Amino acid sequence: MVLEEFYKLTLVIGAALIFLMAFFLWFYPRSFFANKVLGVLIFFWGFTVLLFVIQSKEFYIRYPHIFGIGTGFVLLFFPLIYLYIKTYLYKDARQLKTFWKHTIPLVLFWMAFSPFYFQSAAVKSSIIAEGIPEWLRTLLRIVDIVIITQGVFYTLISLRLLDHFQYFRERRLSETQSKAINWLKQLILINVLLWAVGASGALLEIIKFNAPFDLFKIYYLGLTGLTLWMGYFTLKKPHLFSEGQNIKNITKAKSEESEEEVDDKIKEDLEKLVSYMDESKPYLNNEMNLQHLSEGTELSKHRISEVINKALNKTFYDVINMYRTNEAIRLMNEGFHKQHTLTSLAEMAGFNSKATFNRIFKKNTGKTPSEFIKSIE
Repeated sequence: MVLEEFYKLTLVIGAALIFLMAFFLWFYPRSFFANKVLGVLIFFWGFTVLLFVIQSKEFYIRYPHIFGIGTGFVLLFFPLIYLYIKTYLYKDARQLKTFWKHTIPLVLFWMAFSPFYFQSAAVKSSIIAEGIPEWLRTLLRIVDIVIITQGVFYTLISLRLLDHFQYFRERRLSETQSKAINWLKQLILINVLLWAVGASGALLEIIKFNAPFDLFKIYYLGLTGLTLWMGYFTLKKPHLFSEGQNIKNITKAKSEESEEEVDDKIKEDLEKLVSYMDESKPYLNNEMNLQHLSEGTELSKHRISEVINKALNKTFYDVINMYRTNEAIRLMNEGFHKQHTLTSLAEMAGFNSKATFNRIFKKNTGKTPSEFIKSIE
């Protein structure tokens, strides 16, 4: 009995922390859409955890309008995980208008559930007190099967999404980006393990098998731990996919004459810049500025501008945009544009908008992105 109460207290405290984490993720950082998706997902998780702790026949008789809400939320778990991963990777996915099709199971559930839901509180309480009708039990069993199916489907397409991202960034991922990919794969793996526990519990209920222990208790405890871990990790490193690529080739653009005029200190600092850009690959960060480069190289912003200007006869943004252009060309040559929009390609190359991408690309190549694609196909 004491262990049972301790278990419930742990979940209640965990749910409180989950709600706090969800609201924090929604409002910080303001510009990171994926964190907002994660905030919504975590809120739903926290709600179902809390509901699991306090639910009972007496509770639903007293608050009949809450009955079934938790089941509806569970139908969004896996779609929101997929949306979180997709918006984490691709900027052009950061809109909700294409997400509606993933809510179809939830809409169908509410439609089927509506004969109960639109009853008065007194009628609902009476139905719950007398025993859930068979049609409603059947509906809940069907929902369990749908949720189990969702686990398989969304796990597969999420892994495919990550593999596809890695394929087009092969050998060009920074250390930070590689850690982000590993983090998302760990998220999927842990969700699969929890899904296996929850799915087993649901199947045992469907076949009316009396298990020696409640698998759902393990599931919700694991869900609480996963949620807090996810929130901490995302808050710790919220912009893992803002890293970039390579500046090595830019040194080839300088002439022999200008190189002779560069003193030893300029050469030394240029090599430091080149080394940092090779290893950390920051220019695919579409918010990159001199401050970022200064922090990474420990050179002052003024010194960086001076080195680039004297050694390369270019401005900081000329250098960054040249290599963003080269990255876009690489992606086009690998066929990235065949399965993604040009907006997504622009983002992968480090540009912050399609309009900027078009302007810079034509300036550096003499062709628009569409014209260049036609020339290589």
